[in-house]
This record gives sequence, structure tokens and C-alpha cells, in this order.
Amino acid sequence: MEAKHATDCAPWKDSIDPVAARSVAGAIDDLAEFPVLDATVLRVIALCDDEESTAADLVDALEQDATFAANLLRFANSAARAHPIRAKTIRQAVMLVGRRALRRLALEAATFRFLERARGNGRASCGQLHLHAVTVAIGAAACAEEARVPGDAVHLAGLLHDVGKLVLPEVFGEEACDALARELPAGAERVLAERERFGIDHAQCGALLAERWGLPAEVASIIAWHHGGPTGIGSPNAEIACVQLSDNVAGMLGGVEADHALLDVALDRLSLTADVLDVLADEITHTDQRGEVGRLAHRVAELERLSQTDDLTGLANRRHWLQTTRTALHDNGGGAILIVDIDHFKAVNDRHGMAAGDLVLAEIGRIIAHHGHAGRLGGDEFAVLVPGNLEEAVQAAQRIMAQVSEAFEAGSGPKIDLSMGCAAAPTHGDELADLLEAADVALLDAKRAGRSRAMIAGAECRPDGLAA
Repeated sequence: MEAKHATDCAPWKDSIDPVAARSVAGAIDDLAEFPVLDATVLRVIALCDDEESTAADLVDALEQDATFAANLLRFANSAARAHPIRAKTIRQAVMLVGRRALRRLALEAATFRFLERARGNGRASCGQLHLHAVTVAIGAAACAEEARVPGDAVHLAGLLHDVGKLVLPEVFGEEACDALARELPAGAERVLAERERFGIDHAQCGALLAERWGLPAEVASIIAWHHGGPTGIGSPNAEIACVQLSDNVAGMLGGVEADHALLDVALDRLSLTADVLDVLADEITHTDQRGEVGRLAHRVAELERLSQTDDLTGLANRRHWLQTTRTALHDNGGGAILIVDIDHFKAVNDRHGMAAGDLVLAEIGRIIAHHGHAGRLGGDEFAVLVPGNLEEAVQAAQRIMAQVSEAFEAGSGPKIDLSMGCAAAPTHGDELADLLEAADVALLDAKRAGRSRAMIAGAECRPDGLAA
């Protein structure tokens, strides 16, 4: 079914009493000084949405904020989530959940932390906001999937649907709000009573706060309407209906009477039957009874492999090559390094196009992979760990150049030549950093000498495998 956006609904601000709106403005401004989505969360979301970003990029972004990373990991493994992921490190967390779920996990962790520490959380007027928020968000996202509704705005609105409960006590007093909540714990009756006594309800306050934070308009609208329109029922769109259903299911699981009128309208809007309520309840409470552990283990292995691999060439990516090469040099007591650079690669892209350039990179990767542990350092630069000594590295360099020359012979496509720098332990040092520096100097020497050659720090590698 095609989902309508929240802006299709009657404007939610129309039902707010102007005097009440002015009375809560100060409290909303105060709360807006403490945004739910800080710079790290926004960075993670941007990376998750960027198809060009890698798992390593996500890990780097998370690890740069040690506090958030620790909170994310703690939350990911906590009972607050319906499906704890049991990760020991941030990298494992990224591997376990995947990109789409990580985006939501970061939002859940940030919101959970914000609400858990918010003044008033745990009182009668607020309830356990941090726990309820995550529960409703998980159920709302599942509902969106069942109804084939875009889920990102639904998930975020589910997390923040009750954030307005923090506003009312600041303006009208905690005792008055607690008394109302004890009399009318939840549902349309409560929001109608809030409007009658305060001129505004917690859903409207939450929408105003979301707007003040600069969140998308559809998120504010879903929050405003999650208990229905001015009459308590209204005509929700599909995104709003997802949050309404999840909020009701979460309430029923907690022993709260369902809002049957609102349920009927929401189910009708989504063209779903009451059976979906059991699905949502199962999603909210279910843990590892559908073979999730086995599937996750398989996905972890696959994602870990992908996180270590350059997408285009299939070689080790920079991070993984450096890690494994450093270990191999230590374990094997030595080895040799080749740094490989494609001569005038920019001209290849300019003349033949990016697609041809990608084919060249892939073919170079295929060739050098036969001569040792190969990795793509970035762009058109590769590296190879060659088992053995410097002489064996020189021989590998000559074979690579010969195979590349054969693969890109004149007349069959772009002419490709390589420049290479060689270094080996212990001649140029015992540590990987020393070898890379020596090989890089040799590579620069090769370029200065006219390119299309392999060199060892000032000496050219001859076809007979010796340096001259």
C-alpha cells in the first residue's frame, strides 16, 4: 500500500490553545538546550545513509566518542531492547546489527540515555519513559514493515512520542500532573483531560519540542497525533497509525486497557487485521526463539569478512592489510613489502571513463593477489606482503610487471604501467612502519627515475632479480 505522509493530516497546531502554547514555550526552550541527537548520533546516521561509507567508517565514528560508544554497547546488550545483540566490542556491534539496524540502534541508545536521565522520569506523570520509548519504537518499526510503510520516521517518532510528558510538569507542577496521571493513566482520556486542565496535552508538547529540535515535520506530526486528533480518534495517516498500534500494544502488555476506538481506526488505515497485534507483541517481547542466534552468527561472519575487504578488488582493505601484515611480520620473523602504484591512473579515468578505471583496478588486484598477501591501500595504490627475503620480493615485482604488461598489451585497451617500491626485514627495519617508509621512499625514487619500474631505496630492480 502507498503511505501518505504526516503532512497530509490536518495541521496539528490548529488544536493547540495559543495561551497554553505560550505558557509552555519557556520549558520547551529549556529542554531544547539538551538535544537527543548529538553530533555523534547525527554522524552515525549520515554514514548509515551514505551508500559509499564502510563498516570501518562507522566503527571509527563511534570509537571517536568513547562515552557514546560505551553507552551504545551497554544499551545494545541490555534487556531494554527486545533482542539484545551480545556484542563485546563496537566492531562486533556494527557487525551484528548491520547498517540499517545500527542507525536505529544509535537513535535508541541516545534516546534511552536522554530519557533515563531526564528530570521527572519515573514519576507517575511520566512513567518509565526510557523503557516505554524503546518498546514503542521497536513495535512501530515492526508495524511499518508489516504495512509496507517507510519506517525511519515511524521509528524516531516512536522513540519520542511521549517526550512531551517532560514539559507539562515543568509548567503546571509535578503534583498536578502526577495527580492527573494517577486518575487517568493513559490513552485518549488522559490527553483530553490534559487539554481541559492545561489547555495543551503531552502529545502536542512533544511535537512542539520535536519541532524546536529541528526534527522532520512528519516526526512532529506523528508525535502530536499518537493518541488521535482533537476528539481522541481522528483520521491518522499510515505512519501515525503504526505508532498508535505499537503504543497500544505496549500498554496492553503493561496491563493498560486498550483504546479500542483508536485501534480500529489505525488498523483500518493500515489495511491490517487485529492479528497484527499479536505480531507486534511477539516482536516486542520475543528473544531468540526463531533461530536468531544461528542467523546472527552467519551474518556476523559475512559482515566481518566484508568489513575487511575492499569492495572493488576483493583484496584486504587498508585497515585489515595493515593489521594482518603487522602480525605476520612478527609471527614469521620477517618478510618483504611491495608498494604498487599505477602510473598516470587519473589519465586512464579521464580518457576511458570510471568504469574502465574500475576494471583496471580489479585486474591489478587479481594479478598481485597471486604473489602474497595483497591489499588496496586506497585509490590506485596497493601493497603486497611477500613471504621471504628482499630477493624474493624483487622477483615478485618483476613477475607482476610482466603479467600486467601482458594483460594490458597495446591495442587491447588502456596501456598500464606500474611503479613499485620494495623493502624487507631486517634490511630496512623490523617493524611494519619502517618497511612501509622504506618502500614508499623506493616508490618515489621509481617515479622520479621515469616510472614503469621497481626500485629498492635508490637502486633499480633488474629483470635478473638483482639491484643495480
